[in-house]
Amino acid sequence: EFRRVLFRSAIGDGANRAALDAFERTRDTWATRGLRHRIEHAQVLAPEDIARFAAIGVAASVQFTHATSDRDLAERYWGDKVAGAYAFRSLLDSGAVLVNGSDAPIEELDPLAGVRAGVRRTSDDRPAWQPREALTVHQAFEATCTTPAWLEGAERRRGKLIPGQYADLVVLDRDPYEDLDAQVVATMISGRWVHNPPPWG
Repeated sequence: EFRRVLFRSAIGDGANRAALDAFERTRDTWATRGLRHRIEHAQVLAPEDIARFAAIGVAASVQFTHATSDRDLAERYWGDKVAGAYAFRSLLDSGAVLVNGSDAPIEELDPLAGVRAGVRRTSDDRPAWQPREALTVHQAFEATCTTPAWLEGAERRRGKLIPGQYADLVVLDRDPYEDLDAQVVATMISGRWVHNPPPWG
């Protein structure tokens, strides 16, 4: 079944508020149809707007790596707006649906890099940037793997490794819950090995 969904791309707090206002005004039209709308990026939010995502029923479709790649620019130019920038944990704690994507080719097409950025809030030797917004490993993986499938209405076909769903998976060289520097050994899409099939040395 094809479902039409709507997304708005919003970077600044004004753009996000305008998008939230639009979804709120039209909610009676789309919510009763079970549509799963989203605001793409949701990078800078006024504190009072964070809880509106869950209240309205609009997902925050973010990119964890933007927090690490944009931190210097944000600190230099955004002033006090930084307090509401890349508020991943705040959104999740408010009850919002949080979805992580790569934003490739702007950012590297590497899901593990996104998970690391969401958990560590740094991509170099510096301390975590705004560590209060860091996610757990489980939360970062869920936002990257499971929730995107739900948002597109494909939760019965993909997003989990369970019988009856597409076998889309990666094999890692160690448990990422214990070591986030785990590296990809092999990749399978729809049950077919597409990178480095076994046996492995």
